[in-house]
Amino acid sequence: MLQQNIVILETNPVRRDYLRSIISEWGYVPFSFDKETICLDNLSTLNPGLVISGELSLERTLRFVNALKMRNPCLPLLIISGDHAIQYTIDTSLFNDIFVIDTTAKPFEIKNSITKIQGNGLENKMFKDCPLIIGNSPEVIKTKKMILELSRTKETVLIQGEAGTGKDLVARTIHFLSDRRNNPFIKVNTAALCHEKVEADLLGLNPGAISGANWNPKKIFEIANTGTVYLDRIEKISTPIQAELFHVLDAEDMSKWCTDKKAGVDIRIIASTTADLGLHVEKGKFRKDLFYRLNVIRIAIPPLRNRIQDIPLLASFFNDMFCRDTGRSNYDLSEKTKNILRRYHWPGNVRELKNVVKYSVFLGNEYSMLNQTLSHQPHDFIDYSEDIYNIAELSDVKKYLMDLSKVSLKDICREFITRTEKKIMQQALKKTNWNRKKAAILLDISYKSLLNKIKAYDLIGSSGNQEKLPQRH
Repeated sequence: MLQQNIVILETNPVRRDYLRSIISEWGYVPFSFDKETICLDNLSTLNPGLVISGELSLERTLRFVNALKMRNPCLPLLIISGDHAIQYTIDTSLFNDIFVIDTTAKPFEIKNSITKIQGNGLENKMFKDCPLIIGNSPEVIKTKKMILELSRTKETVLIQGEAGTGKDLVARTIHFLSDRRNNPFIKVNTAALCHEKVEADLLGLNPGAISGANWNPKKIFEIANTGTVYLDRIEKISTPIQAELFHVLDAEDMSKWCTDKKAGVDIRIIASTTADLGLHVEKGKFRKDLFYRLNVIRIAIPPLRNRIQDIPLLASFFNDMFCRDTGRSNYDLSEKTKNILRRYHWPGNVRELKNVVKYSVFLGNEYSMLNQTLSHQPHDFIDYSEDIYNIAELSDVKKYLMDLSKVSLKDICREFITRTEKKIMQQALKKTNWNRKKAAILLDISYKSLLNKIKAYDLIGSSGNQEKLPQRH
């Protein structure tokens, strides 16, 4: 029996030697590393059957997991950590071959975990093509949980989200986590269809019209039988084509399109849209019957600006990916870069972030990422990069604190919040030329709340009067 290589990532030298010793005693060949980048760079050469990771921070663990799966989706990982947040994150990651055990685990428990992972080897290989969904924000975790539930059914799914949010990724993940994973996944760009050739294109008689398919003379629904058909940008098709599409998707009519009239067709339909189809139905732009046929279960993909905590993780993932593809050395993003990326509004969502990181990696300069991001800020973007004490204009706080008998933490906090809020509201009103509705949207508060604060802070007709800290009596 051939000895299996096991790679160990452990920053603690004592713990690293301990793991290497017990794993060697069990007949495996251990290779240990103390840095993630060096560990990842040696994976292809060592060809391990398992990677064991010691305790890292949550952020470093997530980055390592994503980089590992990017290089080898089938490689299992055993994480030894006492951080319960890591266990929760892995449970919602959609990975089926990552295991977490506590740092208090005994040697026999570690060995049992390795044995269990080896027994799942065949199952892991089944998911080698499953896409990676990067993110740990509550919005993404909710989406991942829904994807997992939908992968166990065959219901029609409508994915709604802005351009660049990853609708294709979600559709492919649903397919590859389902029992259809080894069957066809065919993407149809419905925006490219025209009425004159809808039947030929949609049914596969004109193979070149539909991207992403490995075509043969059979029709598209014959090819996709037992698989998934993904209808992208469904809102773009014209009303005549909607009628054709509805009849094709009708459960009773679908089998008639096959060459073998006696054979049934088992196809899952997933559609995506950047528009509110319900609103399109109300305006008469989209057929109600087709909408109900597609809108069985809906997933709303959040825009990147609503999942700010995922931005550094996504940036690191794309950075690792492009560094690997170009043969460049990996580097960690500075906190300054992460903060600026968090503050940018990302109108192009994840796709835009990916392109920004790619541009930076190709230039080999992290600052180019900052310059490109800042140069694309909209005119109404509020810059919070100014020192927070300057924003709140609290230069007189030091004088206030000199007399310790007058110190009131409650007063200081209240004044700090008031001045900060007032200054940022002034920025928003200035950026929008005192258009209060636009300013309310920019500040993500209600229009009524904005009016009340404008009155309370006496901002009307003022360029921003500075106020003194309250005096105690």
